[in-house]
Amino acid sequence: MQRSIATANPRYGNLMALTAATVWGTLGVFAKVIYRHNIDPLVLVTMRAGIAFSVLFAIVLFRSPDLLKVERRDLIDFAYVGIVGIALEYWVYFETLKRTSSSVASILLYTAPVFVTAGAAAFFGEKITRRGLAALGVVLIGGFLVAGGLEARVLAQDRAGVLFGLASALTYAGYTLLSKRTLPKYGSWTTVLYAFGFGTVLLALLSGPKLAQLRAVPFEGWMLMLGLALGPTLLSYGLYVMSLEHIEASRATVICMMEPVTASILGFLLLGERLAGWQLVGALLVLGGVGFLNIRTIPSTSKDAIRAEGSR
Repeated sequence: MQRSIATANPRYGNLMALTAATVWGTLGVFAKVIYRHNIDPLVLVTMRAGIAFSVLFAIVLFRSPDLLKVERRDLIDFAYVGIVGIALEYWVYFETLKRTSSSVASILLYTAPVFVTAGAAAFFGEKITRRGLAALGVVLIGGFLVAGGLEARVLAQDRAGVLFGLASALTYAGYTLLSKRTLPKYGSWTTVLYAFGFGTVLLALLSGPKLAQLRAVPFEGWMLMLGLALGPTLLSYGLYVMSLEHIEASRATVICMMEPVTASILGFLLLGERLAGWQLVGALLVLGGVGFLNIRTIPSTSKDAIRAEGSR
């Protein structure tokens, strides 16, 4: 079945990106609880990708096995998506967290829309509009405030940690842009499946002997890792990639700046984390920026929109 440019619906794309960001916001809650079982962060991200891949592979195998079929020459593109956008992004973000605070890691990661906007314009011909630039600026400022960017401890950080944080933004942007290469031919779920597959292999190699920790994980820990893999991993990544079939990459990444807002609210409600007044201001800026970006959404995509989805 082919998907033509006329079937691309920006409203669906916006909703998918927003839902993906909201579910991604639960990641911190899952991680905080799982870490109580003394699981190494690198082992956790390996299992996060591995379980997501296993579940999706089983679903595709029994329901749509044709989605597993790809041309050998295209495997390199899937490998790029998995290695850059899954394995490396997870790893460099982990290194950022080791060297800086979670607030700084979040701030640096969400400079990604800048890289995506530039990359999408350079490689896919997406137009950079005044509205888009204004929304991007407002959302970046809001994200900085939400992540606690005004705190003194946030402003003085390890240089290597900052470089790793910028690398996490670049790899996140890479996942977005590289996914656009495989979407026209294979569609969203084939792209996500192979990305997690290649990413899991590299993460397992990086984890090495640390994977032995899994022997001591209780049933509750495994259930939490399953929830982590199904929610803020498989569901979020799937919805995010699906959104790229309907809206521009630059728009999708700006909308996903809702993730730190969701994370901050959940941290306050469920984990007892402090939520300062300027963080609330930042949340309002993010909401306003995303809303401004989507006022009077044009009911057709730009000429670089996905023209066909292979469902084979």
